[in-house]
Amino acid sequence: MSSIKFTDVNKIYNNGFHAVKDFNLEIKDNEFVVFVGPSGCGKSTTLRMLAGLEDISSGKIVIDDKVINDVEPKDRNIAMVFQNYALYPHMTVYDNMAYALKNQKMDKNKIKEKITSASKMLQIEEYLDRKPSQLSGGQNQRVALGRAMVRNPKVFLMDEPLSNLDAKLRTQMRTEINKLHKDLNTTFIYVTHDQTEAMTLGDRIVVMNKGVIQQVDTPVNLYNNPINEFVAGFIGSPRINIINMELKKEGSQIKGCIGNQKITIPEVLSRQLKDYDKNSVNIATRPEHIYIENYTEEVIHLDTKVEVVESLGSEKVVYTSCENNEIIIRDFMNLDYELGSTLEVYLNAKKSFLFDPETGNKI
Repeated sequence: MSSIKFTDVNKIYNNGFHAVKDFNLEIKDNEFVVFVGPSGCGKSTTLRMLAGLEDISSGKIVIDDKVINDVEPKDRNIAMVFQNYALYPHMTVYDNMAYALKNQKMDKNKIKEKITSASKMLQIEEYLDRKPSQLSGGQNQRVALGRAMVRNPKVFLMDEPLSNLDAKLRTQMRTEINKLHKDLNTTFIYVTHDQTEAMTLGDRIVVMNKGVIQQVDTPVNLYNNPINEFVAGFIGSPRINIINMELKKEGSQIKGCIGNQKITIPEVLSRQLKDYDKNSVNIATRPEHIYIENYTEEVIHLDTKVEVVESLGSEKVVYTSCENNEIIIRDFMNLDYELGSTLEVYLNAKKSFLFDPETGNKI
C-alpha cells in the first residue's frame, strides 16, 4: 500500500513568498498522478515537501495512515528522480545503483540480483561498468530510474526527468516510464510543465497556478471540461482559442459582436448566457473544433485573415487573425491557403466554452 494524503498543506518561505496554498489532495495506491503548471506554480515545491527536502509551513502529509511531516527523508521510503539525474560522476553505473543498498548493509548477492533485474528491465545491462560521462542523456536517465527502482520504494517521485532530453528521446522515455509504472505497480507522482507529458502519462492530472490547485481530473475530463480559463488555456496543443465577445441584450435576445463583426449567438450558448449580466464574455474553442466548412448549424461564423500556415504532413495548422484576435485552426483536410487571403471559419458552439473575462470561471 502507498496511498498519500495532503491536508491543508502550505509552504511560506522566510521572505514571505507563499509558494503552496492550502494544498488538498488524495492519491490512491498505485496511481500515476502528474502535477502540471507553469514555472513557479508550486508543483516542484509540493513534491519536495513530500520527499522531505522542504519543510512544511502548515498542514500535514500522510502516507499509509502515517503522518510524515517530521520523518527524515531517508526514512520515508520514497525514491526521487531528478531533472539533472544526480548521479555520482566518479562511480560506475553499477555503483550508482548499488549506493543506497550498500548503505542499508544489504547482502552483496541480493544487491547484484536487484541491479541485474532492474538493468534488464531498463536495457542498460551493457553499461554497468561505465561512468555517467560515458553515457547519453537518455542512458543516464535510465540509470537514475534504475537507482530508484532497486530500493523498492513505496512512492516514485519524478521532477521534470525528461526536460534535458531531445524531443524524440522524450517521447521514447515517456513510453518507458509508462511501462515501468505498470510493471512495478507502485504509486508515481510526476512533475512537469509540459502538458503533453501530463496528458500521456497521468491517470489523473493536478493543474496548479500560483501555488493553488486549479483542477484535479483525468486527462480526458480536463480537456473536455476545464473548470476555468486557465485550465482550458494550459491544456491542449496547439493552444485553445480565446476570443472576447461584446454582448448586448435586446429584449429576450442576446446579440454578440467581435470587433466589427456582428455575431448570431447559437442557442446552445444563449442558454448558458441567460442569467449572465456582464457586457462581454470569452469564447474558448479548440483548434480542431474550428471548421473551414460549416459542418453543423450550431456555429459562430467569422471572417479571418490567413497569416501563417504550418504543414505537419498529416495536417496543417493555420494561424489567422480576426479583429485583433489570433485564431488557430487544425486542418485535417490539408487544404491549400494563400497568405493574406480572407478565410471564413466556423466555431463549433457545442464544443466551445464560455468564461467570465474578469474571474476566468466557466459560465
